[in-house]
Amino acid sequence: MFDNRISLPEAGRQISSRVVVTLTAFLAFAPVGQAQAADRTHWLQGLFCNTEEQIDATLDHMRRTLTPRTAVELTNKDVVVCTFVDLLHYGVNRPMLIEKIRGTAPLFKYEGTLIGVVVGGAVRPLTPPVRIFFVIPKRLADVPLEKRA
Repeated sequence: MFDNRISLPEAGRQISSRVVVTLTAFLAFAPVGQAQAADRTHWLQGLFCNTEEQIDATLDHMRRTLTPRTAVELTNKDVVVCTFVDLLHYGVNRPMLIEKIRGTAPLFKYEGTLIGVVVGGAVRPLTPPVRIFFVIPKRLADVPLEKRA
């Protein structure tokens, strides 16, 4: 079992809180509407990346007081692997909570399946669905914690 807590010096805690405040301010809170109970789909805004390592790299950039968009640009230096979704909503099916990222205000890291995007009020399905990792400033109530080996 590994320790999920982030141990930061006092300056690091202040920076970590800035990351959360920045994400929350940009998102005006992540989930929109309720999850569809039958298929556990959530319509979300937040930081989305292809891999967990890319999420971690982007969060590291944000801890240096960069905006989410600037942090994503740095992570996407060679190829687009992350996006900060604040104007659209991504439909994520069956998300699993990976970890709570501690700070003044917590963030939550998830893994799920991207199944669609809401554009102009219309749902655009994504075929085939894609495995995705994401971070939002809210714990999704019906989402289990992933057990890692």
